[in-house]
Amino acid sequence: MMQITSKEHYELMANFERSFKSNRLDKEPKDLWSKGVVYQDGHVTELFKAFRQGYTLHKAMANLEAA
Repeated sequence: MMQITSKEHYELMANFERSFKSNRLDKEPKDLWSKGVVYQDGHVTELFKAFRQGYTLHKAMANLEAA
């Protein structure tokens, strides 16, 4: 599981924000991130969760192929 304070998480957020820059990307305070609330716009938070799940799935599949 990716830690929300990790470099990987911040890089994923930056990639998400580049991909979805037409949305409202104001962030909630970091203490809410662990509760799944990252962006002030709930729709954008749900998009980010889906983006993160896709990334995690891809990473898991790549690890399986490498084994």
